[in-house]
Amino acid sequence: MSPRHVAAQKDLEFVALLQEFLAAASGLSALFDGLGGEPLSFARVAHVVGDDEGSALYRLKQRSHALFRSESLVSASVRQEALFDLTVGSLFHEALKLRETLYQREVYLPRLASLREASGDEEDAILGEFERLLARSGGRLDESVSEVRILLAQTREQFRRLLVERAGSEGVTRALLGRRDEVDHVFAEGFEGLLEAMHGDLVSGLVKAAHGLLESAYFVEAARTLREAASRSEEPRAEIMQLQHFSEGMQNFLEGDYSASLTELEAWVDLGGHIEEPGLAKRAAAGLGRVGRLVENDDGSAAVVDLAKQIQLRLESGLA
Repeated sequence: MSPRHVAAQKDLEFVALLQEFLAAASGLSALFDGLGGEPLSFARVAHVVGDDEGSALYRLKQRSHALFRSESLVSASVRQEALFDLTVGSLFHEALKLRETLYQREVYLPRLASLREASGDEEDAILGEFERLLARSGGRLDESVSEVRILLAQTREQFRRLLVERAGSEGVTRALLGRRDEVDHVFAEGFEGLLEAMHGDLVSGLVKAAHGLLESAYFVEAARTLREAASRSEEPRAEIMQLQHFSEGMQNFLEGDYSASLTELEAWVDLGGHIEEPGLAKRAAAGLGRVGRLVENDDGSAAVVDLAKQIQLRLESGLA
């Protein structure tokens, strides 16, 4: 596998980790943020915390172990990943302890009380021992809740560092954009603040996300993201304008509006977009090469085909 494909595979695996992190962190945050004086219950915690694939926290732990358990800790980046993995593992096990404590309090204590009422003298000793054990367990509840909160905050901060390290990944930034509401909920700085930390400013982050969308042929979503970037930019940016023409042109192509597509793509070429984005130019040239077959029975097809060939030649000359 080529280095490029290896890097792409690692990006995909990290995006999957990101999805599980946001799900787990959102679930745990909702448990504690929404208490309002209401005590935690086993049912609520069990909905988020489990030891099988039905739990986002379990899936997060498993993915983290698979990605970040390395025998070598020679680089700062690998050590950071290992620290995150250690924190996730600690969070998982502490959350399980909290779940078990709640189960004991809600299931075992009432059962013990019933047994106490029905017991004879010969059972007092062992019942008393159970009562002492469960009393100590119940006393650890506040401590366990506090520990889970602390570990959740540490896990969030560790993951934020991993995200900043991956600012160059279009796929990661695109994934954050696709889960904007969750990012706003999980990170105190929100989606916009996180993109600023990763890319220096929000607009650059949005453009990076748009690149990721274009690479995956999500042209409508890319155009929407670019419009937001343009509206948030203090001054016009040539890159945004170029990519807007490309995304609109390619979406028009997919919709069969070839005249509109050619107008947008020609504007993109006129602005030099094909020189700066050879990957996109190759994709556009491949599409334009099919225009003749697509419009051969349409009125005015000769003019459309001629313009498509002209633009295709300009794109291919830029790729040479």
